[in-house]
Amino acid sequence: MLLQTDRLIIRNFKSVDLAYLIDMFSDEEVMHFIGPRRAMTETETQAWLTNILQKQDTELTRYAVALKENDELIGVAGLLREENGVEDFGYYFRRNHWGKGYASEACSALIHYIENEMHIKDYQIFIADENIRSLKMIEGLGFHAGERVNKSGEQGDHYMRRI
Repeated sequence: MLLQTDRLIIRNFKSVDLAYLIDMFSDEEVMHFIGPRRAMTETETQAWLTNILQKQDTELTRYAVALKENDELIGVAGLLREENGVEDFGYYFRRNHWGKGYASEACSALIHYIENEMHIKDYQIFIADENIRSLKMIEGLGFHAGERVNKSGEQGDHYMRRI
């Protein structure tokens, strides 16, 4: 386990998380603003998990977010280093867990960990203009709008967190 909050565990992924990831990544509404911007197949999800399992002990990566009460995977959050060297913060949660404050709780704990334990002081997240819920949450966590960009055909901003 990496971190815990009152309700959540933030940890490395396990192979048993696959069924929960398939549930999340096959949901078009969840995937609307993420990665390929479409539902992923089971094969694609398995490849995603295999990639994370291979890298999670040696590289910046997203972490599993699970309920403390039963270790059920409900989301994904963390940093990735993009090809251009920029640290990209990201998060996504299974739809049946939206609106319960889990994303804010997990991201707040991770931000504290990233800045105080990993000593990373400069990172960003892309938020599409249409993604109003994420925009409000990210601003509440202290991110500020930076560069306007078009990413995967969507207009939005890179929101920066610099300490």
